[in-house]
Amino acid sequence: MKKFQLVFYFLFTVSFLVFVSVSEAGFLKKNSSIFQRNCDLPPIQLLGAKTSLIQNNSLEGWTTTNGKTPSNAWSVEDGVLHLHGKGGDVMTEREYKNFILDFTWTITKGGNSGIKYRFKKYDGKGWLGLEYQVLDDFNTKEGEKPKNNTATLYDILPVNSSKILKPNEELNHGRIVVNGNRIEHWLNGRKVIDVWVGSETWKKAVAASKFNEIAEFGENAVGHIMVQDHGSEVRFHDISIREIIKTNAKPKFHRFFKRRERKF
Repeated sequence: MKKFQLVFYFLFTVSFLVFVSVSEAGFLKKNSSIFQRNCDLPPIQLLGAKTSLIQNNSLEGWTTTNGKTPSNAWSVEDGVLHLHGKGGDVMTEREYKNFILDFTWTITKGGNSGIKYRFKKYDGKGWLGLEYQVLDDFNTKEGEKPKNNTATLYDILPVNSSKILKPNEELNHGRIVVNGNRIEHWLNGRKVIDVWVGSETWKKAVAASKFNEIAEFGENAVGHIMVQDHGSEVRFHDISIREIIKTNAKPKFHRFFKRRERKF
């Protein structure tokens, strides 16, 4: 009798565990968008200290999309990248994968600029990339648009309510974090955008943007970093990068679901 009870308890326990496992998998699949918002980013490892993208007080390492030397409208003065007027976009000669990019800027009244990343050439569409918008929100109509003002992921995602922007003549600090499929925008020490490329949130946002006809827009893992000429005088007082050499793009769920992980 005892032996029969032991066998019964064993089979019951195994059946229960199988049921829980299958149910949890189905629940996760059905509710993946919920857990996307409640996941923890694994630790990242950085490659050494920050490296300035302004080397030798010159435009060394920068080029145009045509592979030419930037025009005289661009200059470096005391380590400050300065666009004096109309001079075309400039981009890094190198491409980057996972990184933390820090930069500070001042811009003329009503000015418009931006930093693009995962910047690449699309067949039939030209050079495009994801953009951290740099703008004088206070003195331009563009600053009134939810998806077009400073620190937005331009025309794709608006910033959250924690945003604090200083006036155009004061230094503002931006940060872009690209860590696998996760992208973050920071402004003056506050995280204002946090999104997973390929998630439902991402797909819906791109579909509602001006980039909706470009297949897999922004999903490339590697690309150049570009500083935009939008016809305004702008100074980038510092642009520095820390490359992430080891990353795990899989988010870890909260306690109850911790033993299961899901790629987005």
